[in-house]
Amino acid sequence: MKRIDEWHVNNALQTAIIDGEESVTYRELEERVQGRANILAGIPQKVILAPMSNAIDQLINFLALIRADKVAVPINAGLSAQGLQDILNQFEDPLVLTDIHTIFQKAAVPYNSDEYASPSDLAFIGFTSGTTGQPKGYRRTHQSWVKSFEGTNELIHQSSKQSATVFGSMHYSLSLYTLMQTLYFGQTFILNQHFSTKRLIDLVKQTKSLTCYLVPTMIHALISKLEAQNEVLTEKYSIISSGAKLNVDIRRKLYRYCPNVQLYEFYGSSEASYISMETVQGIPSDNSVGQLFPGVEIIIDQPNEEGVGEILVRSPLNFAGYHRNGEDRVATVTCVSTGDLGKLAGNTLEFYGRKDDCINRGGEKFYPLEFERHLLNLEAVAEIVVLGIPDAHYNEKIGAVIVWSDQNQVMSLAEINTYLSARMSRPAKIDHIFAVGAIPKQNNGKISRKQLLHELVKERVPSVI
Repeated sequence: MKRIDEWHVNNALQTAIIDGEESVTYRELEERVQGRANILAGIPQKVILAPMSNAIDQLINFLALIRADKVAVPINAGLSAQGLQDILNQFEDPLVLTDIHTIFQKAAVPYNSDEYASPSDLAFIGFTSGTTGQPKGYRRTHQSWVKSFEGTNELIHQSSKQSATVFGSMHYSLSLYTLMQTLYFGQTFILNQHFSTKRLIDLVKQTKSLTCYLVPTMIHALISKLEAQNEVLTEKYSIISSGAKLNVDIRRKLYRYCPNVQLYEFYGSSEASYISMETVQGIPSDNSVGQLFPGVEIIIDQPNEEGVGEILVRSPLNFAGYHRNGEDRVATVTCVSTGDLGKLAGNTLEFYGRKDDCINRGGEKFYPLEFERHLLNLEAVAEIVVLGIPDAHYNEKIGAVIVWSDQNQVMSLAEINTYLSARMSRPAKIDHIFAVGAIPKQNNGKISRKQLLHELVKERVPSVI
């Protein structure tokens, strides 16, 4: 928030946030944030839930909570009553910020202060989606995010003349991160109500020095749109991709239809923030997720004979632990277990997928990403997810859920395995093929292999649990 104050002084008339209908300069942002922070500081509750629905007014609420030294809890404004109650139950005396005027009536006395929170204090508590159980809160400090911002600046120079945009609900950690980093560097944040390829293409054409924070499914949708329209975007812009590793086919097509794009791929998590970044323009080496982020140390836990083991992260960017009701102690987690498999090759980190996704076929361990990387090079394959199918004899068999590019040009299981036999690093084969019209994705654009197994495979293979 000190940085936003500085931009208010040095660049007051530059647009801070714009959503197509409304825009706010840094001067206006400072005034509105400070006015609300004065009110919020008079509220006795430390933890305040902030509904987020991609509206400028609610972004200002979030910033005001941070400025008032409160612990913001960003939540989806469309959360169900039960979902909201599940989160409320995890706090002793929570307050939901629905209307600043209602809050004003509860404030003791409007309070004005030039003091700032300590860098080690909590900035916010984010919550996972809770699709497989109770939502889990993760705690992040001011310092961990500022370290992330400065690390990004070391790898990709940031200028106040740039603009940035993100597609996704503003309660997601990636969306909030993009907002805060953009404002930290005095740039213009472009707010979107929802993702659409038309909106993305229009922004690329209309905005100079634009950086788009996207997940791979959005990049795939962009390419499909351009391919269908036989259109090439010649504009210079940047994409920062995170959430899942981009496959080779998507990269090739992106450069074909966006020849002047600068593509950066971040690997990380809500708990560890950024871990590594792929800066190679073109096709990086197999499994590479780039160079380690500044200040990050990697430990490979229990590596196998190939050097692949679970990725553990020591980093000043790490979160401050999961939320536990009544716990006040704040300390950065020294070492984060990612649940991902990988290995180090010098200063380059290689990623082999989720530890839980590793397939144990008759005692042999196989990584789905290796199958997917090879099979996506086939013109007949539009999308693919490889997963383990529970089996009484082998423990697991290997299944491939495939979206064919053309239903008239499908490949047989034998053809698939003949193709793989010449390319895999060791003998391996697909046991089952499941042809689908589309692969279902979660609200954040990611694919859940566990959900896919239950929804698409259970009905077709009797041995599946």
